[in-house]
Amino acid sequence: MTPTSPPRLSPQLARQALVIDDVLAQQWGFITTGQCLRLGLTRTHITRLRQPGYLDGVAHGVMRRPRRVRSGVLYGARLAWVAAGGDLFPAERLAAEWPDYVVTATTALALHGLAEAVSLPQLAVINTRGARERWSTAEVLGLERPLSWGTDVLRRRGLPVATPASAINALSTVGRDLVDDFATYLDGVAAAADDRRDRESILAAIASAI
Repeated sequence: MTPTSPPRLSPQLARQALVIDDVLAQQWGFITTGQCLRLGLTRTHITRLRQPGYLDGVAHGVMRRPRRVRSGVLYGARLAWVAAGGDLFPAERLAAEWPDYVVTATTALALHGLAEAVSLPQLAVINTRGARERWSTAEVLGLERPLSWGTDVLRRRGLPVATPASAINALSTVGRDLVDDFATYLDGVAAAADDRRDRESILAAIASAI
């Protein structure tokens, strides 16, 4: 199939498109309404950019470049993380002392190559009530303690992703029902971890979860 050429924009719209191009490039072709407004675009500008097909709505408050359409676990995780950030830019979020939303549970384990992802992408956020929310783009798991860069969270392909041990802890604490058979699912993770350097921490997390 021949790829669709980008739409021809009027000079005024082309100038507005240039304003958001850097953010689109940093976020895998996604941008939020809040980010557009922070960059000085008006809602009228955004509407006009969507009319010629330069931007398509993909979730509430999130748009993407049509020719950047993708699918799969990584695509879903990226969309979920961008949507969760609201009007914050990726550099702000990734430079924060504590990560805000972290890819976790089965989504993180899939990105680590340890298991299949299930359900919507899962994101962890600090919430002392341990509450859980279901958004159109993600299952949000509330955790009671902060997640630390390096110890609990790694950057993978530009995303903050829970370490396998941290992902197992989140799944055990507030996401057991995301998988049909929790013990069998963890058995699969343990088997997949055989040749990994972090195998011991993964097995320890599994032992604590069962």
